[in-house]
Amino acid sequence: MNFLFHSIAGRLVLGSALLLAVFLSASGWYLEGSHRKSLEAAEVERLQLQLFTLLAQAEFEASFSMPAELIERRYNQPGSGLYARVTDASGRILWLSPSAVTLPASATTAAPTPLQPGEHHFSRRGELYSLAWQVVWAAEEGEEIPLQFTVMETAAPLEADIAEYGRGLRLWLGGSALLLLLFQALVLGWALRPLHRLAGEVGAIEAGEAELLGEDYPQEVLPLTSNLNTLLAGERQRRERVRNTLADLAHSLKTPLAVLRGADPQHADYAALVGEQTAHMEQIVSYQLQRASGGSHRLLQLLPVAPLVQRLRDTLLKVYADRNLHIELAIVDSCRFRGDERDLMEVLGNLMDNACKYGRRQVRVSAEGSAPKLLRIRIEDDGPGIPPGARQHSLLRGTRLDQMAPGQGLGLAVAADIVESYRGWLEISDSPLGGARVTLTFP
Repeated sequence: MNFLFHSIAGRLVLGSALLLAVFLSASGWYLEGSHRKSLEAAEVERLQLQLFTLLAQAEFEASFSMPAELIERRYNQPGSGLYARVTDASGRILWLSPSAVTLPASATTAAPTPLQPGEHHFSRRGELYSLAWQVVWAAEEGEEIPLQFTVMETAAPLEADIAEYGRGLRLWLGGSALLLLLFQALVLGWALRPLHRLAGEVGAIEAGEAELLGEDYPQEVLPLTSNLNTLLAGERQRRERVRNTLADLAHSLKTPLAVLRGADPQHADYAALVGEQTAHMEQIVSYQLQRASGGSHRLLQLLPVAPLVQRLRDTLLKVYADRNLHIELAIVDSCRFRGDERDLMEVLGNLMDNACKYGRRQVRVSAEGSAPKLLRIRIEDDGPGIPPGARQHSLLRGTRLDQMAPGQGLGLAVAADIVESYRGWLEISDSPLGGARVTLTFP
């Protein structure tokens, strides 16, 4: 029972079984009722033919009479299952077929149904189907005599037919239900196989046997696996960033520590030296901690790109107020970034700062697309650009193409690391403005 309520397949099979039971029961009831109606309609037609036959053989001279031997032989055989009677306007029996001698008196002496001339009435009384027809017999003297012909036939053959049809129908519907449930179980097993595979791959990742989930999943599961892969890649990138930060921190602290270790405590400038190197180390630690905190992803958050870029533009215009730069924005309002705002700020801040730093007069930032489809952001300037042979090298940590410009040569490398953590990519090309164009693509 727990399997039925704690399993998707169990719930689907149970729901389908209940739905099939209701649907097939209703279908069986309807089909069996329709079959009974069709058989009863055929019974009415047969009894009408019997009435016509009786009318053709009836005679009325001084009194009503029927031939001793009727065309339909069953009328002459007691208990044959086919019976007939003729009554007058008062309900008195004028004629009763010889076959009716075995019928109970309640069946043969029942009051006739009130009918208008030419009207007929079909009914069932107990185990007999009955069809009564009201006629007006024109005697030779011109007298009109009301007569009611009633034909009765046993319902046993019809009931046997209905019972046989019901058994076959229930067998067919029950077998169909079992086959449908079996096929549904097979289809469910095939349809849910990607989920079982996903659980296996997650277990392999937990066991350290794999790093990412596969990508060949159905469309319904692909967004989940894509988000999980992004999360896993971001976590791996975060760990790598922490390791790089610790390595950079250790390497950066070697120089001030060596200076302090080699300094003479008795020297008059020792206190100033310690203060200077301590301030330097605080700057290094603050910077590395800031770098280490930029890798968390909030996957389900969709951020509008235009307001964020506008904030960066306003800030950079203040920083480079003396340069009289023109920063042009061409961003579609529908552009959305799926992730952490701090990551996008870090990436665009570094790239837009580089564009302002190396651009002469003009910087352009454009964006198109939106998550979950491809989002492309371009940062261009009219500066000297980056030579094709140095573009890949410029993405390495600590690389500075212009040794005269201020900075540590980390901007492009930091941006590339963050973009890669989102399974995106960074491309450097020539800009129509004359300088460099950096294109960011986020899946």
